Amino acid sequence: MSEVKEPLLPIPPNIGQITGSLLVGSFFNFMLYGILILQTYIYIISFSDDRALFKFMVIFTFLLETIQVVCTEADIIYWFGNGFGNLARLNNTYISPFDSAFLCSVIASIVQAFFCYRIWKIKKSYLPIVVIIMTVVVFQLAGGIGAFTVGLHRTFTHVRANPVTAYIWLAGGAIADVLIAITMTILMYGSRSETPAHAQHILVRIVRMSIQTNALTAGFAILTLVFDMALPHTNYFLVPGHIFSKLYSNTLVATFNHRLILRREERSPGQSAQDDLSITGPRGVRITTEQLIAAGSHGDLELQSRKQNLQLTN
Repeated sequence: MSEVKEPLLPIPPNIGQITGSLLVGSFFNFMLYGILILQTYIYIISFSDDRALFKFMVIFTFLLETIQVVCTEADIIYWFGNGFGNLARLNNTYISPFDSAFLCSVIASIVQAFFCYRIWKIKKSYLPIVVIIMTVVVFQLAGGIGAFTVGLHRTFTHVRANPVTAYIWLAGGAIADVLIAITMTILMYGSRSETPAHAQHILVRIVRMSIQTNALTAGFAILTLVFDMALPHTNYFLVPGHIFSKLYSNTLVATFNHRLILRREERSPGQSAQDDLSITGPRGVRITTEQLIAAGSHGDLELQSRKQNLQLTN
């Protein structure tokens, strides 16, 4: 007997809204992954002597993003390859909750924890604020894991009917990013009076970039929430949702690579590209940009300056 096939559902008039969001989100995801490859390569060849923890963070995040891209490609094949013309498959989440909600929440937690570490390094008295932000980060991670368990191998209709965990994930990520941006803004203005004049502009550049990148990721989290809540009968929320993790990972690696720009801006006209960037600190002691970033605070800079001065006098 021949196998009886289930009849295909008729194509709805809003088919472009259904398929377009999946395709556009995936295309931007692949494009940002290409940028991440370049960013990671630049980091590896430029900062081979960086801290082991930072190198592990960059490589681990890149591996997670590679897994995410492979899973997204599997989703595309499931929806538009093997399931071409099958509307029932288009409504099936397949493994997209793993490569969107789960991996994105994990990557976001890593990046947000890094910025919390940077806040603590710049101002150790801000530890209570860091603890509050990390608490929100944990809730964001829990929401992402919950959204993964609710949506895996279910239908998008089922996911839209059970949005609580997804809202916790997105709202938690946005709140954490906004808190980090606000704290960094306060640090930028508060540290000017305490940081040596020769180091102020570098510290301001570092903090300013942190503010901009966290504002960007917070904006995309809010945009995803708005699309999901204001347009419940569309899949538009999938476009920012697919590229969410790439924004975090590119933010992390770009933050490390930003030191190359600081080197180039501070290099004197006759200084070669191989020469290390340095600035003149108190007592005429030279302090490198790497030391400035590693120190993170004006107190550490003063301590490094004194140590180098003692070595010179001895």
